[in-house]
Amino acid sequence: MSTNPLGTSARQALVALMTHVSEASNPDLYEQFRMRIEKSVRQELEEAGFIAWRKGLRGTIIHELTEKGWERARHELGSAAPDRVSSAWLLHYGTLTHLNRLLTAHNLQLADLYVGPPGTTDVDGQPALVGDDRVAGEPDGIEDRVREAYLRLAETPGSLVSLARLRRSLEDVARDDLDRVLRTMDRRREIQLEPDPNRKALTQAVRDAAVVIGGEDKHLITIDQS
Repeated sequence: MSTNPLGTSARQALVALMTHVSEASNPDLYEQFRMRIEKSVRQELEEAGFIAWRKGLRGTIIHELTEKGWERARHELGSAAPDRVSSAWLLHYGTLTHLNRLLTAHNLQLADLYVGPPGTTDVDGQPALVGDDRVAGEPDGIEDRVREAYLRLAETPGSLVSLARLRRSLEDVARDDLDRVLRTMDRRREIQLEPDPNRKALTQAVRDAAVVIGGEDKHLITIDQS
């Protein structure tokens, strides 16, 4: 694949998204790595085909590596650190170099390192996805039931619905199965899961109903009807 030079910030963003595994907003990245993807960097990575992004609640930008982006991130494991970076990044790239040697020696893929083989879990403790739209063993029919329940509960097409209400309408579906399907549908952009901006006012039931993605609690669901 092409390994055209990227700026230092773009390379760091690739490593951050690779390490984060799932899609990530700037608040996610700042909370975990104390970094953000600025507009110029986002444009650089998007133009190279390495990331896709969308707007979340209140205009929050949510980033995700593309297949090409995962390939370019794999290249970073065997690359020298960018010039004029901090000692923390030098240490990080030193670690990546050792990991790259391990992967090469054992004929392993990037997914084996950051996600794991089919049936293993990701950072949220759920079956992992990289370069695959569906989770192995996904229960049949739950996706359709999610869509039907949303349409019943939404006041208007595209409006936000509490996951607590959605769960109550699907109370016969096991929690793990529903969470797995919601994560998969959100990843495929078939639904959008969002955090409630007014977290101080949330009831315990609403908090308990949240789905955790990228270390962030998502309390609301919407489905674009356009």
